[in-house]
Amino acid sequence: MRASWNGYVRMGDLILPVRLYSAIRAVTPHFVRLHAKDHSPITYVVRCQKDGEELKSEDIIRAVEIGGRYIEVSETDLQKSGLAEKNITVRQFSEPETINPMYYDKPYYIVPGKGGELAYTILRQAFVKSHKVAVVTYVLYEKEHLGIIHAHEGILILQQLRFAEQVVPRGEIQTPTLPQPAPAHIDTAAKLMERYDSSFYIEDYRNEQLDMLNELIDRKAKSLPPKKQQQIAPKTTPEEDVVPTLRSLLADKQAELHEV
Repeated sequence: MRASWNGYVRMGDLILPVRLYSAIRAVTPHFVRLHAKDHSPITYVVRCQKDGEELKSEDIIRAVEIGGRYIEVSETDLQKSGLAEKNITVRQFSEPETINPMYYDKPYYIVPGKGGELAYTILRQAFVKSHKVAVVTYVLYEKEHLGIIHAHEGILILQQLRFAEQVVPRGEIQTPTLPQPAPAHIDTAAKLMERYDSSFYIEDYRNEQLDMLNELIDRKAKSLPPKKQQQIAPKTTPEEDVVPTLRSLLADKQAELHEV
């Protein structure tokens, strides 16, 4: 696997060479677009809107539109603005519980570069011992990002975060007037959660929609008819049936526990 980024983790005067590897991967089928008539692959051509000229990569520049004018932004401009920087700069250390999961975006594995093995090992073990995360800023793909570094399963992880302005404030989301339920009803729902509580193992869950899609593609490749899928339209539980339904689920779980 190729590294997504090469650079340095900077913590004061400590500089650690590192490589980033994406910790996620695409699992959906790679769709290609074909000419319906003869199944030939198609290509996309970049053309100038003014004269229709077909363009190559070297003919294209980067610009920002302001007030109807295009302001060219060169590679030199990016370097002057710091967007070519190859540093992951540690800003502070924090408790992981203080970071709202809504800000989590994308994870990367951090691997030490040549000469950084000892510093990497010290930091990794210090993260484990302190139970802290490092809040960092860095530039990736010409954009500045916020993130946290923490240790997991013997390796350092860079968890990219969203900036505050990227998350819609709660106050912008309008909710209908909510009724005040009876305390006994809330207690029933809480007991149901406790009864169904169990340890979370990510391996217990599969992308069922992807499994069905892969099966469909496999059957089509073998010229087999698709399996008939039984689809049941969900129906909202009527308000008067909410509490009886919760009690029924709780009773079912209690009976199941007694059988065990």
